[in-house]
Amino acid sequence: MTEKNTPEVILPPFRGDKLLSPAGVPKLLSTGSATGNPRNKCALQPGHSLMDWIRLGNSGIDLSGTCGRIVPVSKEELARHNKRDDAWMAIRGKVYNVTRYMDFHPGGIDELMRGVGRDATKLFDEVHAWVNYQQLLNKCLIGPLKIIVKPDAEIFKSIKTETNKVTIPNTNIANIEIIPRIDWIQKQSDITFYIYTRQFCNPGLVLKYINEKEFRLLVQIEHTKHCIELQLQSEVRWPPKACKLSSETGKIEICFEKVQEMKLWNSYGAHTLIRVLPTDDAEEYNVFKFEIKTNTDFNLDSFEMILRGSQDDTLFLLPLGYHVNISTDINGEPVERSYTPIPQNFLSKTLNTNNSSLNEMNLNFLIKNYKANGLLSEHMQQLNVGSHLLLSVPRGNFKLQHLLRHKRFTFLAAGSGLTPFLSIIQHLLKRFENKIEYLRLIYFNKTEADIWCRNALTDLQVQDERFHLTNILSQADEKWQGPHGRISKDLFTTILDRNSAEYSTYLAICGPNPYNQLAEDILKELQFDKENLHIFHG
Repeated sequence: MTEKNTPEVILPPFRGDKLLSPAGVPKLLSTGSATGNPRNKCALQPGHSLMDWIRLGNSGIDLSGTCGRIVPVSKEELARHNKRDDAWMAIRGKVYNVTRYMDFHPGGIDELMRGVGRDATKLFDEVHAWVNYQQLLNKCLIGPLKIIVKPDAEIFKSIKTETNKVTIPNTNIANIEIIPRIDWIQKQSDITFYIYTRQFCNPGLVLKYINEKEFRLLVQIEHTKHCIELQLQSEVRWPPKACKLSSETGKIEICFEKVQEMKLWNSYGAHTLIRVLPTDDAEEYNVFKFEIKTNTDFNLDSFEMILRGSQDDTLFLLPLGYHVNISTDINGEPVERSYTPIPQNFLSKTLNTNNSSLNEMNLNFLIKNYKANGLLSEHMQQLNVGSHLLLSVPRGNFKLQHLLRHKRFTFLAAGSGLTPFLSIIQHLLKRFENKIEYLRLIYFNKTEADIWCRNALTDLQVQDERFHLTNILSQADEKWQGPHGRISKDLFTTILDRNSAEYSTYLAICGPNPYNQLAEDILKELQFDKENLHIFHG
């Protein structure tokens, strides 16, 4: 992605085209005191000016001490970091590591130490209420300050929280709202934006092209969407050179190629951040028009379809385990159904273009035609290339963080219920933190011809010894040499046996409703902890 012999240039934070002072006002309007308050001014050592601090922040040094992760901090943990060489401070619900900032503080070390190890909001407002501390300490952010509440047991039953709060029955309630934060770097030829959420929070992104200088980003974290309206200083080319989402770190990376190359910008431009309420049904936040790029038969009752944003103006990066609702009008009536996109390498046929960036914008689907019982799938298989469909924002309730403490997994899929697992399997096999030991996919179908992605899954089993594939058929012919049968109690008993080589601590299931219900009933009978179970419902 980087040009050879082209140095990477990182510029300090800007607002518009004016460098901000700690007071959050253009440097041109400085009062002569680095704090904006002459009584607090303290002589700083050479190499410790505001510009030196900005350069340090942009040097890549980990000033927060969290390696880029956002980590919630309790008041007890905050209180332990109260020394000159280990200094944390909370301001308005956010905790910052100010250890490295000590020597840069215009008011002196002693003044800053007054707020170390505690919530310094009141003290800050008394002395520096006008200071733009968010920008000044952006690279020092550790995470939100936990607010612990111990509610009465009876009152707790009636508590309703917002979608971005987490409640755990009979324990404390922690406020862990995740608000995306943006950083950027540039070279002479391109500019890259980084959107930070939190490790394993499983974010999603919808990137919408408005024009060469304006873009709308919908960052989705569970049921909450944050809309970022991004207005750039100068034009960039569309689509992006690269657009990546790391489900493990929670970081989103978008790289644009500049129209005017070999030119550094003095600012990226400006952006606004709006929290979109779940009740907001505005079309620009919820519905997107996509065009069919390919529509080919896969087998007798299934087909592959590749979609891309109409006029190539929309890019989706879905959270793992999420789906989209596809809708269209049939005989004048709207019809809608949920489908999960699959990774490109599981398609039997791919869409070849000369522009690799366009390929990244594709949404790939493998869809079963349910004939008389599938009005939409029957209609979609007959659509021509160039036809349009409406897609919703990603939807789902899969909790990726619940998988983190597990190393042994079994996924059970039936028919088209395979699709949610394909991206999750890839993620788990690549997971760096708490690397997995065992991952088994048990795939149920009627006949051998019904098996989807057989070659790709078989190849994956050869490439990674931790992955095991078992195909089970209910209507196999005499040539089939694999296992026969249906989902059963005996199967789950083996999976849950600690002495079995197939033992797993986390299970996920996806198939027709009767299949899902039977599995759920069996696991309930076996007293399997439902916290370690996820069932995908169509």
